[in-house]
Amino acid sequence: MNFERLYLDYNATSPLSQSVHHWLKSGDLLFGNPSSQHSSGKSARKSINESRAIIFKTFNKSEKDTKLFFHSGATEAFHTFAHSFSEMARLKGKDLLICFSRLDHPAVTSLEEKFFGSHVKFFELQRDKGLNYSHESNFEVLKDKKENNPDLIILYHHLWVHNETGQISPIGELARFKSLSDLYIHVDGVQAPGKILDWRDLSFGDIWSFSSHKFGSLKGMGFSLFRSDIDFHPLMMGGSQQGGLRSGTENVLGVKSIALALGDLERVDIKKTSFLRSRLEKFMKTALAEMGDIVTGNLVASNTIYFYLNECSSDIALALFDLHGLEISAGSACSSGAAKASPLLVQKGLHHVSKNGLRMSLPFHVCEEEIQKIEDRLLVILKRLRK
Repeated sequence: MNFERLYLDYNATSPLSQSVHHWLKSGDLLFGNPSSQHSSGKSARKSINESRAIIFKTFNKSEKDTKLFFHSGATEAFHTFAHSFSEMARLKGKDLLICFSRLDHPAVTSLEEKFFGSHVKFFELQRDKGLNYSHESNFEVLKDKKENNPDLIILYHHLWVHNETGQISPIGELARFKSLSDLYIHVDGVQAPGKILDWRDLSFGDIWSFSSHKFGSLKGMGFSLFRSDIDFHPLMMGGSQQGGLRSGTENVLGVKSIALALGDLERVDIKKTSFLRSRLEKFMKTALAEMGDIVTGNLVASNTIYFYLNECSSDIALALFDLHGLEISAGSACSSGAAKASPLLVQKGLHHVSKNGLRMSLPFHVCEEEIQKIEDRLLVILKRLRK
């Protein structure tokens, strides 16, 4: 079958943004070490400084009260801040409580498997069957823990936009938690840029982490912003690059690609994408009748649709979609081609289809013609499945 291929896996990795693509084609690529004092090194340093300024401006942050460092992506960021807070607590002779949800990215849930020391404990944040955080009950538990241990330091991990369903959990809903002393909120902003209307608004929280390949930059790059008054202990030590926040020679090309891609996101019509996503979701809801269903929430990212098939596991479904030119992804992690149960579907009580989750994540600049192509292709696939 010779189908035009439609890439619908932007939540995994987005293609390079237009500005990044044009820049790479131009060949104007700085190679100097930004720590070097010669002209090539100074040009590289200037490029990094300009990119930093763009990031601060994009998120309306100031270098006076916010620190910024680049890393390999949000996975490194989560482990860096867990390490940093563990060291902070250890050096102060205090305990640390790391809070997370089972629906967080494995890079976060895996922290529980690592031994930071006997002073570090974990607390699983509860969600309801609608996948919403149970803020009231979570707050009461943390309040009780603080009353029993006033010196307790809490690192609260908050997933802003879920990578599978696109469900948005507004940061502002955590205002009550800040009444607890020594509680720090780390916002997982990986899926936010260009997909929700307020993605630039970092007015609430203490730490914000992003992965650049989710919005059109080069892979293996990311960045974190955090309050400058937070006691920070770096995970990567050595040459004291980036002011000692993260040692290792800085990736000049990767940093520049972040600034360019963020500029392109300013031109994304999020409301239009959201409208077309809603149209496609309604179509799929009808087309999937008696074959599966959509999993969604009240607030969802503009580009994400999560669904399942009643009688077809994700590994088999992915092959069928790929044969028909639709490049989507499994809603749950896959290993060696075998589908695994999705914690998300299990949370919703859908155990019988927990290995059948599928995610479709649309382009930033999707158009009506593309939506029509997707709908036409879906009809062919579902017709084949019915047979």
